[in-house]
Amino acid sequence: MNSNQIASDLRDKIVEGALSVGTRLPPERSLAMEFGVARGTVREALRQLEHLRFVERRAGSGTYVIWAENDDSLAMTEGTRPLELLDARFGLEPQLCRLAVIHATAQDLQALEEPIRVMESCLSDRTSFADADERFHLALADCAQNPLMRWMMAKMHEVRSHKQWGHMRTLTLTPQMIALYNRQHRTIVEAIRARDADAAARAMRNHLVSSRQSLIDVTN
Repeated sequence: MNSNQIASDLRDKIVEGALSVGTRLPPERSLAMEFGVARGTVREALRQLEHLRFVERRAGSGTYVIWAENDDSLAMTEGTRPLELLDARFGLEPQLCRLAVIHATAQDLQALEEPIRVMESCLSDRTSFADADERFHLALADCAQNPLMRWMMAKMHEVRSHKQWGHMRTLTLTPQMIALYNRQHRTIVEAIRARDADAAARAMRNHLVSSRQSLIDVTN
């Protein structure tokens, strides 16, 4: 089980009411034992839920549920179709790349390397690739130094965490497509490192075109 799956499981419990507003989650150590994973995997899952405003981590106290049923963003994310999500990403991610060229620090750029290395090591592991791919795109959003756009990116990844996307990944993430995406990710990062805004935005558009065509191919 990876961090995406743990985050999805905990999110479902929150939405279904098994974990209500104000509930303190078990410690990371207990959750790691419950899910049979390392504490780092649990920590990443909680980080995802915190970015999506399902939980809040309070120093010295623990992690608490803050999502309420009247949060109508859930209906939007559950009802968004794959191609609709891709269209939204076309509107956001090329501009994120342009801002990353302007604002990314050396530390920001270094943070992109870990998910890239993971993706390049799992050509046949769709789940691990998808998990690292999410971390890469969120880290790229961090490079833009724009909290609102970072929040928007997190919301888009919330859509990708719903169960329907597990089946879609099975169809689209072939070893050949994973290899292509890896090359495209490298091209994006190289353009940002070179501080070439046009090249970075163009590389991201090319990446999204490939993703969109892959979806069209498996749904037609």
